Amino acid sequence: KTESVKDTYRERKRAMSSSAVNFLAEQRRCRDDGNGGETVENGELDHLLLRTSSEPTAPTISLSRESFLRAATLLKDQVVEATWKGGVTDSGLVLDPTVYTGLLGTAFTCLKSYEITRNHHDLLTCADIIDTCASVPRATTRHVTFLCGRGGVYALGAIVANYRGDQSKRDLFVRLFLEVAEERELAAGPEEGGFGMSYDLLYGRAGFLWAALFLNRYLGEGTVPHHLLSPIVAAILSGGRAGAADHEACPLLYRFHGTRFWGAANGLAGILHVLLHFPLSEEDVKDVQGTLRYMMKNRFPNSGNYPCSEGNPRDKLVY
Repeated sequence: KTESVKDTYRERKRAMSSSAVNFLAEQRRCRDDGNGGETVENGELDHLLLRTSSEPTAPTISLSRESFLRAATLLKDQVVEATWKGGVTDSGLVLDPTVYTGLLGTAFTCLKSYEITRNHHDLLTCADIIDTCASVPRATTRHVTFLCGRGGVYALGAIVANYRGDQSKRDLFVRLFLEVAEERELAAGPEEGGFGMSYDLLYGRAGFLWAALFLNRYLGEGTVPHHLLSPIVAAILSGGRAGAADHEACPLLYRFHGTRFWGAANGLAGILHVLLHFPLSEEDVKDVQGTLRYMMKNRFPNSGNYPCSEGNPRDKLVY
C-alpha cells in the first residue's frame, strides 16, 4: 500500500512538471491576443519555452520577478490541488506524513509561499495539513527527523501556530518536540549500543538536530535548549569516531545500511553540515576539519566530483 501511495505521488508530480512551460505558453497567448500579458518579446518567450522544456534546471532562464512569482504560485496551487484538495479523500495518502515524500511537504510549500506573499489562505491550508499529519498514529512515523519524521510535524506545527497567533497550539507542538528531544536513543552513543538509530540527516540524529535548528531559528534560541541538544551532538561525534576506528586517514565515518555514504541525505556531507551549527570543542573541530579535508583530498581529479560513498570509483551518481 505504501508503494502505491508513492506511485500516486510520482504520477501527480509528473503531471505538474510542465506547469512552468504551460504558464509561459499562456503568457505568450495573452501577449499575442493583446490581453494584458507581460511585455516580453515573442522571440524571448520562444527561447524561454524551449529552455524550460528541454532544460528544466537550466540556471540561465530569465523571468521578471512578477512572472516568476506568478508561475511559482500557479505551481504551488497545483501541488495543493493534487496532494491535498484532490487527495484528501484518499486515506492512503495520509499514511506518509513527511516533508520528504509525503503530505507535510505540501504544508512546507504553503508555509514558504505565505512567507513571500502573506496570503493567509496558504497559512490556513498549511495548518490544516499539519493537523492531519499530526493525527497519524505514531507507529507510522517512527523517525524523528525534520524530513522524514515527527520532528518535522512538530516543528512546522509550532511555527505555523506562532504565525497564526495560536499560543496554545504553539505550546502544544513545542512540548511534543521537546518530548522527542528527551527520547533516550537520540543521545545514546555507540558505547551504549546506539539503539539502532542512524546518524544521518534523512532518518537519524542529524535530522533531528536540523529540526531543532529550524525551530529555534523561527521561535528563538533556547526554544529547544542546548542541554537537550549537546548530548545528541556528542553522540554523533562519538559514533563517527567509532565508525572511523579502522580508518586512520579520516577522523569521522558513518555507515548507513552498511555503506559509508558521503552525501547530504545519508552521509558525511549532511552530518557535518549540521554539526557545524553547534558549539564544538577544540578536539571536535579538529575532527570535523580533518574529515572535510579527507573528502576534498579524495575528489575525482578530472571532474572535481565527490564519490557517493567511501571507496566508490565510479564518477557517476556523484555529489
